[in-house]
Amino acid sequence: MKEHYDIIIVGGGIVGLTVALLLAQSDKRIALLDKKGCIESFNREQYDVRVSAVTPASVKLFEQLSVWDNMVALRVSPFTHMHVWDGDGQGKIQFNAASMGVNELGYIVENNVMLQVLWQRVLAAANIELLNDIDLDYLQRHEHNSNIELHGGDTVLSAPLIIGADGAQSWLREAAHIGITERDYQHHALVCTVKTEKAHDKTARQRFMPEGPLAFLPLGSAHESSIVWSSAPTHIDTLMQLSNDDFGIALTEAFQSQLGAVIEVGPRATFPLVMRHAKHYVQSGLALVGDAAHTVHPLAGQGLNLGLADAALLAELVLQDYAHKNERVKYSTLRRYERARKADNATMLAAMDGFRHLFGNDIPIVKWLRHRGLNLTDRLDFIKSLILQKAMGV
Repeated sequence: MKEHYDIIIVGGGIVGLTVALLLAQSDKRIALLDKKGCIESFNREQYDVRVSAVTPASVKLFEQLSVWDNMVALRVSPFTHMHVWDGDGQGKIQFNAASMGVNELGYIVENNVMLQVLWQRVLAAANIELLNDIDLDYLQRHEHNSNIELHGGDTVLSAPLIIGADGAQSWLREAAHIGITERDYQHHALVCTVKTEKAHDKTARQRFMPEGPLAFLPLGSAHESSIVWSSAPTHIDTLMQLSNDDFGIALTEAFQSQLGAVIEVGPRATFPLVMRHAKHYVQSGLALVGDAAHTVHPLAGQGLNLGLADAALLAELVLQDYAHKNERVKYSTLRRYERARKADNATMLAAMDGFRHLFGNDIPIVKWLRHRGLNLTDRLDFIKSLILQKAMGV
């Protein structure tokens, strides 16, 4: 059996669902392929261990899709201040929303909140067909169409445009023989929800230590935060083996008791940190977005926002092509997407590499320069404003 669509999207994560909803504003027939399908209902009694920092630019995109209010109704956690300091506390920089003339710098949003709302919208879209519980076997490229053969060979899906939003281990990227630049950060990230003695005051805090950064991201409850601790795999393994009480003590010490004692610790999870950047984002009739195209160290919280920016620009350019009555998206259009997003993403990847090496260096002269640089920047409002604008995506 062969089924033809105008667009096939591989991957139903946050970025894949977003690009599907953006493209559903056309009259095109869209297939969304995802192995898992919709997630279970949102649990108000427990925070998701996976959270993302969502910038005002990404909020604007969600507002355009009329999904932001529904996310807010479930649970989002605004933050108004950011406080970053060097390991020994001699260098620091602080940001606040008031200096930018805004109410919030951004939001900490649980991944399952975004997924729940986006899935609801996708299921309600008349021109998006969800295909889940399927395995993809083979990609076959033709001049004007591409075919994806499903496991077993009984079904072939065909479309002139295929979009890969299927994550860091992208099946589509590999099937299209698109190479990647890959570098292991030699870090694992430990994430969990904690309760602290002192209130977080809607402030995102991050301490840079030679072994890696530790961030406390404020959640909706005044005393609860989501933490991201990046360090060497052996150190993370040791932390994972600690009891909750001992882990809370270690966490309090590592964070220099900025929020008092850590008094409760939720379930912990870890994942390896690897930089990946696809050598090409597009081929004729094919495009990659989000983690399928790039992954970045989470120290600046920009990973999801970069993926959403991919989705927004790709959809905008594709819809422009359709508005001009083009039956197929031109390769030149896809190249415009690639040139713009690849340059922006490469800049962010390089910046994160630079920060990681700078703050992971314990040479005295480097530490002194780092302290001086942080403190000087903290006094220069103009420079701080430029940094914030980039971080906020405005």
